[in-house]
Amino acid sequence: MTETYEVFSISGHYVLHNEHRSLWCSKLDGGLTPSNSSALDASLEPVCLGVCYGIVGRIQFLPDSPVNLVLISDRQFVCKLHQHEVYRINDITILPLSLETPHLNLHTCKNHPPPPKGAKVAETDTKIERKLEEEFVKWFEKSFYYSTTGDITHNLTELQQSTSYSDTAIPLWNRVKERYFWNLSMLDTLISSYSQFPEVCDPWIIPVMQGYIESKEVEVSLVGGLLASTLSFNSSPSLEEKTLTVTLTVVSRRSKYRAGTRFKRRGIDVEGNPANYVETEQLLEYNGHVTSYTIVRGSVPVYWYQPLTNYRPKPVLLQSPEESLKAFKIHMDNLISQHGKVVIVNLLDSQGKEAPLGDEYAKVAYMYDNEKLTYVAFDFNEYCGGMKFDNVSALLKELDGITDNYGFTHTCNGESLQLQKGAVRVNCMDSLDRTNVVQGSIARTSLKNQALLMGVPFAELLTAANILWANNGDAISTQYAGTAALKGDYTRTGERGVAGMMRDGVSSVTRMYINVFRDTNRQAAIDIMMQIEPELLDIRSGENEELDCIPSLLEEGKRCMPSADESKSLHKSWICQDYSTGQACGVWLSANFLDVVTIDRDSKLSLAISTCDKLQIGQPANSLGHYLRIVSGKTVLTIRPLTADVTQLQDCLVRMAHAIVSCRDDLGIPTQVQHGQLSKPNDLMDMGLDKIKSSANSIGTKLAASAKRMIGEAKGVLDSRGSSNTSPSPNIGRKVFNLFKRDEKEVSKPQPTPVTLSEVRKSSFSSGSSPELEEMDGSEPTIRVRSALSESDLLRLVEGVGQRESRSQTFHVSLRDTRSKSNFVFISLDRTDIDSEFHMTSRDG
Repeated sequence: MTETYEVFSISGHYVLHNEHRSLWCSKLDGGLTPSNSSALDASLEPVCLGVCYGIVGRIQFLPDSPVNLVLISDRQFVCKLHQHEVYRINDITILPLSLETPHLNLHTCKNHPPPPKGAKVAETDTKIERKLEEEFVKWFEKSFYYSTTGDITHNLTELQQSTSYSDTAIPLWNRVKERYFWNLSMLDTLISSYSQFPEVCDPWIIPVMQGYIESKEVEVSLVGGLLASTLSFNSSPSLEEKTLTVTLTVVSRRSKYRAGTRFKRRGIDVEGNPANYVETEQLLEYNGHVTSYTIVRGSVPVYWYQPLTNYRPKPVLLQSPEESLKAFKIHMDNLISQHGKVVIVNLLDSQGKEAPLGDEYAKVAYMYDNEKLTYVAFDFNEYCGGMKFDNVSALLKELDGITDNYGFTHTCNGESLQLQKGAVRVNCMDSLDRTNVVQGSIARTSLKNQALLMGVPFAELLTAANILWANNGDAISTQYAGTAALKGDYTRTGERGVAGMMRDGVSSVTRMYINVFRDTNRQAAIDIMMQIEPELLDIRSGENEELDCIPSLLEEGKRCMPSADESKSLHKSWICQDYSTGQACGVWLSANFLDVVTIDRDSKLSLAISTCDKLQIGQPANSLGHYLRIVSGKTVLTIRPLTADVTQLQDCLVRMAHAIVSCRDDLGIPTQVQHGQLSKPNDLMDMGLDKIKSSANSIGTKLAASAKRMIGEAKGVLDSRGSSNTSPSPNIGRKVFNLFKRDEKEVSKPQPTPVTLSEVRKSSFSSGSSPELEEMDGSEPTIRVRSALSESDLLRLVEGVGQRESRSQTFHVSLRDTRSKSNFVFISLDRTDIDSEFHMTSRDG
């Protein structure tokens, strides 16, 4: 069990105390002094403020603000990892080191009476400081883990490779991997005192790691294999009838280097640290046998960023490939040193906005020139679009031939029997949603082999594995992007449905909301924890900035809504504001239900259309705008659609009401619609149904004409771009949102031009020689390029993708260039109707 400490306030100090040790925290200068435990002198008049479970360290949010002590105020036992208890930090408490005794949110001490109601925690001096403190506390909610007795920062392979990681003669904080020791800088005072007072300092230095850890015990049948040979049973039934319990664990370790949020931290830094770098380990264990498989993810390791200008901004390259190569080399050298061989799986789109970033990635990997690196390009959206996630099998089949000798680590009672010899590094744009799907699929493939070794039916582990990997994806996504992962329903259940797409729509809008309004504050809080100077000037303090984000929120929500083909029962969807909470919410109207999911909150309301018998349009008390109130029995929902043009608000409310009335009409149920002051229900007047229907039709006609005019206006702006450098009017962009961009894309989408193999053979290369192209035997023909190519030649071939007549089969291009030892595999799926021969298709058409 972890230690529990009573928190006392005395003159000049706070004291964390138990029967073994104490920590004295100065209220004057923030100094920390550990000591052996002794009874507190009653003459000091100690007041017990509650209990905590240790400290995270010290933090100072602004240079001129007081020092704070961060206490672990709530924690939860998670599992045992290598026989050591692991805990998750559920909540922290900020204790200002000042002379005023605050009222803290701590658990009450059983040995002392509740503290007298002292002063509340003093309001911080500035709005910026309050925001930083709020974001810091949110950042810690259920995302950090620790153990007071064992190292949770090294995977099993590393623990087997070096005995120093488990040497108890070395203090725990000095054994853990610094990359995952998040609060190292917050404990600098205690660490600097360690050399003088090692025994009293050591218990207070608790390394905490951000990530995810969860374990499940699974009852399975024993079908033979390793476990069958190592177990004996005293009872008479046959071995095949026996069941046993195995433990399945997933551990994710998020790097503190280049730590931050989705749009604030992209790419790589000069020290070779990529953003959103996470190492995930899958462990299966029973009766002393432990198997471990490790996989990693991280941002595309070149210099790039994304300006948050719309809901799907274009990535921007910041440096030349030669400059990116320097940082790329440091990163890959570290990976190869740690894991042996490395396979990059790049899931970026091969066309559109993501393509230039993917091309840069391939070029730098080519320049890296290392035979231990294999680069695999798999256009996830091309293969798996339209909810066809099972097509990931094409990637798994290709990887099987590359990673078949990587294996996994296996130990028995601490003795190493085999070690994992390589790792797969997966990325997409955010290294979240697509990455979660692919990593989960790769991990399941490994789990099948791990289960086979132990003689355990893989099918009996599958449900638990899916849940663990889905929870893992949600945790990593929340830490980086602010919401649960998209496509999580597939990872969790193996199926993709409309309900999952609806949840993804809400999550996408929430991400945009968080990225715009909270990420700057969150990033500053993280930087302060890492002792990096935060960008305080960028912290938002305005109260009315949400209108600027509404067009992007609407567009993001619409983009993620199921189409009519995917859900014929879905009638309408809106992004709204809830009057009671002030929060944004997603609203979906179907034939029988009205579903409301609140953004940034874990809550959902579902109203049966048959019970929504009263609709009211008007102004609530203390509100400047109109709302739609929906009365369903005792449940009252008051909402209004988010719109950038407040003059259209009442029109939007009428159309929302009309949509609900239409659904009830289809059910043969009448509806009462009223208008007036919502704060005065007795004064509300009925709106005739004929009136609301005619108003809705009139508004629809008017909007259609307006939309046609605006699109024409926008196209005129687009046409003028080619002949003029004049920027388009921001008002036009605000009116039309991004609709004209989608229209332009559909009109100007290039059509691929097929090139036959004979033409490829005849094409001239800058090196002066043609590549040797060979059609291999088998169901998946391969073109292998064996001649020495220049970089420009390589890029020309990178842009080509193989295609085949049947969509159910794949055709890939493998590049083996004698001038670069790095290996390349480009996988593409046929998306066009072609005749019989193979083609090379240029991305540029």
